[in-house]
Amino acid sequence: MGEDKTEQKDNLCKEQRKAVENMHKTFLEALRHREQEILRFMAILAPALVGFIWLLKVDLRSGNGSFIFTAGTLGVLFLLTVGALYSLALGYNFRYVTLQLAKMESGYCLNIKEFILESWLRTAKQWEEKYKKKWCSPPEIINVFWLSFIIATFLIAIMAILFLFSTCEKSYVKIYIILGWLAFCIIVIFYAFWYYSRKFSDYCKKEVEGGKW
Repeated sequence: MGEDKTEQKDNLCKEQRKAVENMHKTFLEALRHREQEILRFMAILAPALVGFIWLLKVDLRSGNGSFIFTAGTLGVLFLLTVGALYSLALGYNFRYVTLQLAKMESGYCLNIKEFILESWLRTAKQWEEKYKKKWCSPPEIINVFWLSFIIATFLIAIMAILFLFSTCEKSYVKIYIILGWLAFCIIVIFYAFWYYSRKFSDYCKKEVEGGKW
């Protein structure tokens, strides 16, 4: 009877380990998919830049020229803001999956730490210490696009203002509108940056409080 219970327990442990290994494989695939989002970034960034180039050809002295240019510029800035927010959300998801993988690879679960790079964070405490003092910026390849969206947002707003100022009389109201919209977009982006950083830091803190790895 005791041997049957031991065998059942061993079988259960094997099934659990197999399930964890399958989860580990799934998370690794998810991580690779996050790194392959370049085409989606380009699908946001390229139309925004092309659209603004087209707006520069609008005759501001025509009846609705300045209105079309201003409305189009606001639309381009909105599109770039969406791209920046998408980058942050994707970066947060990337960090979350990485944290989950680190937990599964620890001695608490698969116990394969000896096969992992020495620079890899190995304990929940290490994760918590790193991200309580550091903003949770997106990983490298995603971070490039996130910064590109922010820089493009500033540059397009500045170019639009200079274009209006140099070619359109009585353009101050439109310039103030663009500046106000730019400020709103930047506030939203950096609020999302703070929000995702705080959220990920809380996850790391909860893992330390759990005390399992």
